[in-house]
Amino acid sequence: MIPRYVVYILVLTLGLLGCKEQSEKTAGNASVVPANAGDSVKLHTLKKLFARGDFDGDGREDTVYQHNYSRRTRTEIDNSPDPFQNEWDTVVKWFFDHEADVYLTIHKNGQDTLHLGPAQGLYCLINIGDINADGKDEIALVIDYLDFSNVNSCKIYSVCNNQWTRLKQFGVHEDAFNFTSDKAPIFDRIKGYLEKQNDSWVYSDYSQDYDSGKAVDEMLALKLDRCK
Repeated sequence: MIPRYVVYILVLTLGLLGCKEQSEKTAGNASVVPANAGDSVKLHTLKKLFARGDFDGDGREDTVYQHNYSRRTRTEIDNSPDPFQNEWDTVVKWFFDHEADVYLTIHKNGQDTLHLGPAQGLYCLINIGDINADGKDEIALVIDYLDFSNVNSCKIYSVCNNQWTRLKQFGVHEDAFNFTSDKAPIFDRIKGYLEKQNDSWVYSDYSQDYDSGKAVDEMLALKLDRCK
């Protein structure tokens, strides 16, 4: 068995890379209809996620919202190329042409904005609760980057001193987000990488060193330091 941390780099042609990535990005969905080069870009309503919890520690429920913003048009992106009906390189070019920026906000005055950079969106946005017992809930997210790799990472953030701060990051593989239904599900876990067992969150790092003697699929208790 080939270790999962090995990243294969296939250098063939840009067209071949686009075809490969499109098949990987849409694995498990039987309704994929690739767009021909001459077709116009097929749009769909862009899925935007949110999470509820007490993220600032004031004892009241907050909502964290995902935004997709075009720096070119200075407007919110509501419709974008459908990755199931367009070549992946067409999707990538569209978002970069629109100077896309994904960011998160809490709709309260004076709250920090978490900018995540150019991306199609988020695979998941999960309230994992107050792991570090500091009175504030943390969020876990995986960014749907505009790249040609299925190797990714889960990032965990908390509001520290009124600013979003990354407390932890570990590797995941995007196969965890494959689905067979007609509609993309809302992921409340990352199968095999971030799960809740016996009321406690556990995780596995895809990018870890497998020569260390740790079992490949062993999941460890998720522990987070408090804000500094």
